[in-house]
Amino acid sequence: MAIKEERKFEEEKKNGMKITDNMDGAKKADEKLNMKVADITDKMTLNEIREYLRRVQAGENTRDLLEGKDIKKIELDELEKLANKRTS
Repeated sequence: MAIKEERKFEEEKKNGMKITDNMDGAKKADEKLNMKVADITDKMTLNEIREYLRRVQAGENTRDLLEGKDIKKIELDELEKLANKRTS
């Protein structure tokens, strides 16, 4: 039994490097996507986020809500995703 496990371990490594399959690559891709989520609540209050969403739904200007907040692109993308979920 121990010999089979040892051979399996040797098969998983080739030239000192781990051999990956498609399943391992998909897992890593999911991890990278999940890391990309940004938290906006440290820059905007919940009431400001709700107001932003209300204005997006109504088609109003949201620029004054975002000015002076030092919001990064990734955080703005998260706001847009949230707005798209609410309008769909």
